[in-house]
Amino acid sequence: MVIGRRSDVPIRNRTIYILEDVKKVAKADGKLHSSYGIDYFAIASNNYPWHKVPDLVIGRPAYDNFLVATATRYNVSVVDATDTVIALHQTDADGLNSGHRRSDSDYNRRIIRRYTAGLQGCTRTNCAKYKTRRLTKGSIEVVTRFPRRS
Repeated sequence: MVIGRRSDVPIRNRTIYILEDVKKVAKADGKLHSSYGIDYFAIASNNYPWHKVPDLVIGRPAYDNFLVATATRYNVSVVDATDTVIALHQTDADGLNSGHRRSDSDYNRRIIRRYTAGLQGCTRTNCAKYKTRRLTKGSIEVVTRFPRRS
């Protein structure tokens, strides 16, 4: 499972089409979102225990965190790619947490509490066992975030 955080950027009547513009805007105006806010994930479906995931609403609080917690609970490797993947999230007047202000914003948490007694285990990007890093020649490698102690 590959996960990562986004860079939040206010919309300023600009259109971003090419990768170089994404990089420039993220660097100049971007603010890295909290480690609880997992903005993207890619999952090898043959390794992921989808049968352990209740019917949750995508885009509501706790969906992403539950997927990560389930992955770690069932020994699916989790890689944080925040340092090597730019995910630009343009924010408007509603702000960053508009999903938290909806009338059904606690739906997922209620289901998760009923299903598992709450979120348990790794629920953030910065507790993933692995992370990516860019090497000097531009290639990317996956490294253990928490080295084993001898």
